[in-house]
Amino acid sequence: MKINAVLFWVIFLILPIRSISQINHVFYSLEEANTVHIDSVYHLELVKQKLTQFPEKLLTFKNLKHLNLSKNKLSKLPNELKNLVHLEHLDLSKNKFQLFPIPLCSTTSLKNLKLGRNEISQLPTCIGQLSNLEHLDIWYNNIAALPPSISQLKQLKTLDFRGVNLSEKTQAQIQAFLPKTKIEFDLGCDCGQ
Repeated sequence: MKINAVLFWVIFLILPIRSISQINHVFYSLEEANTVHIDSVYHLELVKQKLTQFPEKLLTFKNLKHLNLSKNKLSKLPNELKNLVHLEHLDLSKNKFQLFPIPLCSTTSLKNLKLGRNEISQLPTCIGQLSNLEHLDIWYNNIAALPPSISQLKQLKTLDFRGVNLSEKTQAQIQAFLPKTKIEFDLGCDCGQ
């Protein structure tokens, strides 16, 4: 009887601690993430993995909140990205995106999106659907203007627009779209506008 009681308390006290600790655990490879139950993966850092395609395995981690895919060679994302309904932080900086990945518009749980140092030339109208977005980082892209739908991002606190050559007039227009957002610009240029 004593052994059963001890076993009960060990299971009752230790198992929850192990699963709670997974919330704060950072996985640095898919191989490492595959060593635990898929529901235990909350934070994945796949930086400098030379990825040219989005790993489909990532879509199985339904509780994923933080995903860092920076410094890879990605150029598109799957439509199924919207199935990661808990994804709040996504870093896609320093990849090969020439177009804004449209599947991001359906990932409405996003709070922090980093797309800096890609080759994106415009943001789509659907960006206004990211109603929970608080931080948008699009530094060093070729974006000349923002769509009016950007004003729908009522939660947006910061916008990093550094490294983008914009006239002071264009900067003022962008600030008018987002009057409550702290926007980081480089010095305005005389860009013929």
